Amino acid sequence: MTRKLAPGRGRLRSRREEGGNVRDRTQANVRGAHISVMTKEVLEALALAPGDIVVDATFGQGGHSRALEASQKIRLISIDSDPAAAAQGAIESNFGDLGTVLKKLDIKKVDKVLFDLGWNTGQLVSGRGFSFLHDEPLVMSYGARPRSGFVAADILNKWSEHVLADIIFGYGEERYARRIAKRIVERRQEQSFKTSLELAEVVRDAVPLAYRRGRIHPATKTFQALRIAVNDELGALDSGLRAAWHSLSTGGRIAVITFHSIEDRAVKRFFVALTKKVEGRVLYKKPLTPSMAEVKSNPASRSAKLRAIEKI
Repeated sequence: MTRKLAPGRGRLRSRREEGGNVRDRTQANVRGAHISVMTKEVLEALALAPGDIVVDATFGQGGHSRALEASQKIRLISIDSDPAAAAQGAIESNFGDLGTVLKKLDIKKVDKVLFDLGWNTGQLVSGRGFSFLHDEPLVMSYGARPRSGFVAADILNKWSEHVLADIIFGYGEERYARRIAKRIVERRQEQSFKTSLELAEVVRDAVPLAYRRGRIHPATKTFQALRIAVNDELGALDSGLRAAWHSLSTGGRIAVITFHSIEDRAVKRFFVALTKKVEGRVLYKKPLTPSMAEVKSNPASRSAKLRAIEKI
């Protein structure tokens, strides 16, 4: 059966740093505390005013939400697809369904919206197969149910070699996508994939020896690609941005933190299209990046990029 890929989740950490597949909006520091990425820049970009209705579309572990509430007297709506976020007061929902969430809350207009497209360290030990440091079932869904309707094991065990290669190359930008896809298909003919370590081992064996000794774990990009597909991340991003813009008041702002080039290009294209229609004004000609001090204290922030737009 032919499957259509969804239209188009900071830095991929090194092999020493959780195996290279972690991008995190609140990376843990050496003492285990969580650090929200580019908080100062987010507050400046959104320019909150008293009484604003503000959406934190990616609550995570609540770092940005707390900073937003502390800066001004606002009405804050926090959402996240991870069930663990609901225990901290967030609405359990994918930001791709932002329009539905606002409708249920009977909110017609919002003033500021933040999307932080990283993911938190708690998901590494969630038992869903995000990390290849732990032997976990190949699920890779942020929410209780995968937004795409399938889990990572379904992709690995059922999809054709050609589609596997396209996913790994398109969503992971993996140069050895075809070699990896070929090895996956060969392995599943002997035994189906069940855990993350099984996949990591197959990918490692599929790539050249020099690539295995690179800066990041050789399975990093394959894991990224599968995660994007399972969660329909780029489709959800497009839906979420459109819903946010539709609900945004005149003078309202949207800020988006991205962590890899695929999602950054998607956000840039969305913003540029709005400026061409003279509906929005991009706040920064080039995306903001973390300060040297922030990168030094939180190396995982180094790939973060912040883009923002104002509705006119």
